[in-house]
Amino acid sequence: LGHELEARRRRRLLELGVAEAAIEASRLAPTPRGEAGTGKRFKGSGAVRVMQFNVLAEALANDGFLVRPVLAEWPRDHDSTPTTDGFVVEFSDMLQEVMQAKGKEETMAALKVKYDVQVARRNLEAVVDSEARALQLQLGVLSAGCPDIIVMQEVDTFGRLSVALSEFGYASQLPGKSAPYVPAHLSGQGDRRCGDAAEAAFLRHFQDSGHTFLPKLGSTAMSIRLRGSDLGKKLPDVAAAAGVAEHVYDKDSGKLKKAPFLGLPGGSDPLLRACGLSDPASIDDDGVAIFWRRDRFEATSMQAHFNSENFSAIGVRLKARDSGRTIIVLGTHLGSGDTPKDETSRLEKQVLKEEGLAAWARSLRQEVVAMGAGEDRAALLLVLDANAHPQLRALDGESNVWGALRDAVGASVWDAYFDERGSERAAEGSGLDAPVTTNKLRGFASDQVRKIGSHAYHAIDHIFFNPEGLELRGHAELGQVCRVQRYKSKEAAVQDMLPSLVNPSDHFPIVVDLQWRESP
Repeated sequence: LGHELEARRRRRLLELGVAEAAIEASRLAPTPRGEAGTGKRFKGSGAVRVMQFNVLAEALANDGFLVRPVLAEWPRDHDSTPTTDGFVVEFSDMLQEVMQAKGKEETMAALKVKYDVQVARRNLEAVVDSEARALQLQLGVLSAGCPDIIVMQEVDTFGRLSVALSEFGYASQLPGKSAPYVPAHLSGQGDRRCGDAAEAAFLRHFQDSGHTFLPKLGSTAMSIRLRGSDLGKKLPDVAAAAGVAEHVYDKDSGKLKKAPFLGLPGGSDPLLRACGLSDPASIDDDGVAIFWRRDRFEATSMQAHFNSENFSAIGVRLKARDSGRTIIVLGTHLGSGDTPKDETSRLEKQVLKEEGLAAWARSLRQEVVAMGAGEDRAALLLVLDANAHPQLRALDGESNVWGALRDAVGASVWDAYFDERGSERAAEGSGLDAPVTTNKLRGFASDQVRKIGSHAYHAIDHIFFNPEGLELRGHAELGQVCRVQRYKSKEAAVQDMLPSLVNPSDHFPIVVDLQWRESP
């Protein structure tokens, strides 16, 4: 299967004009199940491999990222970049110009004029091509040795992805449920913003379907997809003819509302078909998905958790087929922003609020600890893109998301690198920065000049676990992608920016091996 997927990826990239050498360099070698790149995977009935991965929503992929040259027809070699006046500049020199111009909007605007050339835009389109990315994502799961549990954020192709991963032996639907996945917007599902009754109806829809995917209803990804396509131009007239114009677009601006399908009477299906879209299920909100290997686990229940700030998380209870022990897996995606003000907002609205993530995780930790030892032992995993790194502090200069969640659950897979407050632990002799899970730079294709040169370079993805039930055996070290990502400096890191042909996301995955703790 891996060879077939790679052959399809190769054909697609060649169609896009990608150089043979770039395709070969991005090839991921499958890892046989049960093996790790630096030796045998930890064996035994309690060994569990977990993957956390923000996969980058399809609708958000062409977001002006600055990426390495991959096209065969490139003005010179792949260590250079063209300019609008016909010259060629060393890629490293261009990066230096960008880094020096950060925060200087006038200078950055001049650089955009200099480097925003058509061939660079085609190059970005090839790197983030949806078909090639989807295939590389599947190959990434194979290269990680088919982890036992996978949690993904920014999934806006759950219907297709769940079918693809089922070929690898993964499940993402509760036993006894067999209905195909249908996006919630097609039937006009709503959340708390539409009232308590709408939220209750969505929760029934969620449970009845049994699919372990929690969409972010009215998502930014959906809005961008609609506004950037012909659908966005056709929907106002179609909505007016259907008598739902006020729900779909703003009359004053003439533009689509941010969440045009949220709680839409009759759902989006008839509108999208009237716009000429033959398969309305082909577009979806992004959300959080949880997958597990059918040969290792069976799901017993799932839950969607909300609070009054419209924060959401999904929980799935998995029962190990060999030992009968339970692992509760929580997955979520916290709000964006890398400033102290953003961190304060996450803490107040999503993490520390009475119905927030920390309280839910803490209550579940108490539950699994109370289940005792032996065959009845249970464990808790909190797997998320927090959009918050351990070193970040809120406006009070002390509190942070890292500390709050680590305190609630008990331990993190990053504990060797950061202490309980999030301060970096000394790593004498390494000569490397702290680990990162994202390394992206906004490029000249971005329409927002002030964001060009913005470098995201931190560990914002996390796996927390309760230490009463589990212990960390280690991070997988598997090729170019599935490993602890560390660089000598930011300057060195920008030579290896995301997304890329190797890694189809703007995040690196985390892949770790955990083991049941047999003694209290």
